[in-house]
Amino acid sequence: FGGATAGSRTYNNSRRRGFSQGEGDPFAQFFGRQTYGSIPRQGQDLQYNLTISLEDSVFGAEKKLSLQKEDTVEEINVRIPPGITTGKRLRLPGKGSPGYDGGPNGDLYLNITIAPHPIFSRDGNDLYVEKSISFSQAALGTTIEVPTLDGTRKRIKVPAGTQTNTKIRMKGYGAPGLRGSAKGDQFVKINIDVPRKLTERQIKLIRELADDGL
Repeated sequence: FGGATAGSRTYNNSRRRGFSQGEGDPFAQFFGRQTYGSIPRQGQDLQYNLTISLEDSVFGAEKKLSLQKEDTVEEINVRIPPGITTGKRLRLPGKGSPGYDGGPNGDLYLNITIAPHPIFSRDGNDLYVEKSISFSQAALGTTIEVPTLDGTRKRIKVPAGTQTNTKIRMKGYGAPGLRGSAKGDQFVKINIDVPRKLTERQIKLIRELADDGL
């Protein structure tokens, strides 16, 4: 009886030792699971809303971001590629939250928004700017100076008989293509300025033109 008791204790101890090593758990082999230690896990991905200027979206830029991560502030250098548009996301691998138990860091995603510009607007890779001219300039034709996004000014011809809302194309002055898309153009939208006040002489001349069917 005493030997049986001793043998029973030996058997129970061996089961306990086997279970602590994963050998006595019938589900460990089935699920490929270890019952000891921690499994490395990737850190969480982070989102960051970044607003950039129209110039930065067209020409590209280098930005320095300060991100709050847990109890520290991390500075990250970001390259904005030329041609990026609102709604695009930039992925920075490994710049997200730290991993768990030795796992890799998550990623950082930058959600891009382009701020409104006081002069230019953008549609795809094309840029738009408005210019006002007088009625006589529209009727007879003229040459005007037009700003470009890089700060230079170009002279373009406005043909005689130009109507309001006419768009004059400046080829190659738009945004560069992103991921193989074609470079855009700049369009000048013409507005005809109708004066609110006229002198007596101007009124007389316009009436004469009206009498001639103009």
